Amino acid sequence: MKQLLCPSLVVTFLFVFACGQDNDGVVERNINADRIPEGVEVADAFPSITAEKAQSLIDKNKHLVILDVRTPGEFHAGHIEGAQLLDVTQDSMFLEGIKTMDKSKTYLVYCRSGQRSRKACSLMQDQGISDVYNLEEGYLGWPQPE
Repeated sequence: MKQLLCPSLVVTFLFVFACGQDNDGVVERNINADRIPEGVEVADAFPSITAEKAQSLIDKNKHLVILDVRTPGEFHAGHIEGAQLLDVTQDSMFLEGIKTMDKSKTYLVYCRSGQRSRKACSLMQDQGISDVYNLEEGYLGWPQPE
């Protein structure tokens, strides 16, 4: 039984965590749409982008909102210039905050490493904000000033 279980886990692991990156800096999840049952929603319907692609987005879109979803302490220790703070770990406050956001704007969302911001992007989409980008490696992947 262990011999069958191990290869199955490896295949499952590779399928779940497989991702590719195109030349445009957008990280795509390898999801075979034909295999998703009807009525099942796919997580991460928003793009995760590299720091380079995020900088390009910032440069090209003057109405872009940069949203830092870390804690206030993390924010004050350093953040992307022009970012607004809305702590995703404060559930009710975060949900109230995104309800007041302009749904027509584009949002670049980041946290420390890209995990909390994925949750934030998903919650934002649940509230009708469709144009959201997750910073793939979070603030850790952002070029730091010298």
